[in-house]
Amino acid sequence: MTIRMNFETSANYLVLRPAERLVLTGVRCWMAGYEHGDIQCWETAWRHFSSVLGARSGRLLLSELQYWIRVLRDVSLRPISFYPHCCRHVCADEFVGLSLLAAYQHQDLGTARGAAHQLSGLNPSAAFDLLIDASFNFATALSDADQVLLPVPLHLIEHTAALENAAGRDSKTKH
Repeated sequence: MTIRMNFETSANYLVLRPAERLVLTGVRCWMAGYEHGDIQCWETAWRHFSSVLGARSGRLLLSELQYWIRVLRDVSLRPISFYPHCCRHVCADEFVGLSLLAAYQHQDLGTARGAAHQLSGLNPSAAFDLLIDASFNFATALSDADQVLLPVPLHLIEHTAALENAAGRDSKTKH
């Protein structure tokens, strides 16, 4: 049986899966912590990661997440959009970020590089390589914690980014 996937059905399905929900919660809380300068956002991420993975694994995975977010924010050519941590929907940047990590977990390097470009706006460069390394490390840590993300084909990632660009990317956080 083949399921036809598009951004809307794919994104809505992702919030139901534990691995994707873990990453989305972490990304949203960590980005909100930077955005608002509120340590409570980071505490929320910590509580979620430690409740799902235990204190040791949660701490290791959260460390990789925070580094990935910091690199992404530092090197991206545009602001990264995200929803509040409790939202049941996924925005395009969150979808592409999940797809980037999933591509590394499934050894699809072409898709990973394409997703990194779509997410950050970067072309191959030292900054792009830094994002690639941070993404690979976080994806590996997720795999080590048995948090395997669903793979997403590059054409769907590119289509999602094209739709977002055509609609006019919102350069602000989607709160």
